[in-house]
Amino acid sequence: MSSMETIYQSFLDAARKHSQRTALLYKKEGKYSPITYGELNDSVDAVAAGLRKLGIGKGDRVGIFSYNRPEWLMADLAALKLGGVVVPIYHTLPAPVVRFIIKDSMIKLLFVENAELLSLIDGIRNRLPSLKTVVVFDDSQAESKSKFLRFEDVKKKSDSTIDTPITVDKDDVATIVYTSGTTGNPKGVILTHNNIVTNTTSAIEVVHGNSHDVVVSYLPLCHMLERTCCCYSMLFLGGSIAFAENLTTIAQDVATIRPTIMLAVPRVLEKVHHEVTKRVMEGPGLQKILVASAIRNLNTYANLKYRSQKVPLGLWIRHLFYDAVVGSKFRKIGGGKLRMVFSGGAPLDKKIAKVFYVLGFNILQGYGLTETSPVVCCNTIEDNVLGTVGKPLEGVEVRIGKNSEILVKGPNVMKGYLNKPAETAKVIDKDGWFHTGDQGRFDKKGNLIITGRIKELIVTSYGANIAPAPIEAKITHSPYVEQAMIFGEKRKYLVALLVPHQESVEKYAGDNNIPFDDYPSLLESSKITELIEHEIEEVNVGLAHHEQARAFALIPEKFTIENGLLTPTLKLRRKMILKRYAKRILSLYKKPGKRNEN
Repeated sequence: MSSMETIYQSFLDAARKHSQRTALLYKKEGKYSPITYGELNDSVDAVAAGLRKLGIGKGDRVGIFSYNRPEWLMADLAALKLGGVVVPIYHTLPAPVVRFIIKDSMIKLLFVENAELLSLIDGIRNRLPSLKTVVVFDDSQAESKSKFLRFEDVKKKSDSTIDTPITVDKDDVATIVYTSGTTGNPKGVILTHNNIVTNTTSAIEVVHGNSHDVVVSYLPLCHMLERTCCCYSMLFLGGSIAFAENLTTIAQDVATIRPTIMLAVPRVLEKVHHEVTKRVMEGPGLQKILVASAIRNLNTYANLKYRSQKVPLGLWIRHLFYDAVVGSKFRKIGGGKLRMVFSGGAPLDKKIAKVFYVLGFNILQGYGLTETSPVVCCNTIEDNVLGTVGKPLEGVEVRIGKNSEILVKGPNVMKGYLNKPAETAKVIDKDGWFHTGDQGRFDKKGNLIITGRIKELIVTSYGANIAPAPIEAKITHSPYVEQAMIFGEKRKYLVALLVPHQESVEKYAGDNNIPFDDYPSLLESSKITELIEHEIEEVNVGLAHHEQARAFALIPEKFTIENGLLTPTLKLRRKMILKRYAKRILSLYKKPGKRNEN
């Protein structure tokens, strides 16, 4: 595809070429309704004209405080058309963080999803001097102490198009994206049109995207992975974006839409893997035997194909049978048309990636950060090396610096952090290299392997440097452990905080006649302690001595976005977890050898 210079120009080019094709699909009364590129372009023009009449011009900050929906992209593209700077805000953030973002970025006009979020803004609006206008997408129950506008009214603000040309340059700021942050206030990442357009077009080339591609949008659009690789890529190509109704309806929505491409963070793929494993294990004996046999044969076949080795005739015939009987049924989970799943946002465990690969899913792992717009590296269908995140995109340079830190240079690297020149200087050196804070190495073929994050490294009292994430991923392979966090800073050994998978643990208790009054009391049972201890020991067998969890505590409360223990991108907020469970962790060191302290 030809590269246009700005986000809006790239969209407009596709809209003119594909005016009758479906751009967006959204749920209306339980059924998906289409919006064509022509209709979307008309809506963007109308919103832009309305924003212009409300005083929005080049450089003004326009916030979007909402989950994914068609209006999100209409507002985004309209603001970008005017040369505005879009500031997305996660709809799950608490009021103090929302207030900080609006104040720090000096948002002038804010789009809000619904009455609930409008109420939150109402409570902090008197402390936001820059905020002049609030516009509500879903106004069905919207009431407010302060003045607000309805989205449809903004579209009607001006029945004429924008006559005065607005010059938007590729180096103009397009968006300020606040990192979800595992500690403290988030930082505003300044990205230009050139940052995003070059990254989007490079990503499209890697996945061979085309105008017939369909994606399901469910990761928050505040996440640059979703915004760039899911939505902008489709809008630049003339492809289709279907919005999931919500996180609980994804499976149903995927089955209905039958996408060709999906984006996922590892946490989502881990949940799918867990659910599939659970269904197989709970099925009839014959089903378990069939699936186990199929996976063994499909795995052998996949290994030979993966290494470009000859497949024996007998194995090829068995592969056809098992793929038809088992593999194809698993692929129906993705709608049957899925040609690739792009995994990013965090490293995906190689074992889980291989299971999907064996079942016929092309899992392409990539690597990037908000500060790099976001993609740095990505595997391709032609060169997909499991356990790596592939090679750098065209025009992007990657090298390994001191302490194995990954350094990035290229047109995708941010301008800097908003209002933080000192912090910007810390991460972008005088030669233009962005210091990611991630650690990695290259394999012999030039594929990047992520080995850890410098800030997350645990340094034990013996001086061992341990990356916790790979250990946590191995522990959560267990069907009985949903979440895990490893601790051991300046200690002799590692311990683990574990959130059990409640449904699986309760089923185990029922199957084994373990009495309990409620879930927290069940976790105090010695039988459950023994169950989890066995799972940990299975993991420890494959780890070096200093990487093994020597004690653990079972936590009944899940780590969630709502309780502040996960970021909006589903990463552990380690310092918050350590703060909340400090006494529990300390107790694990007071009684060495004791596996569980409740």
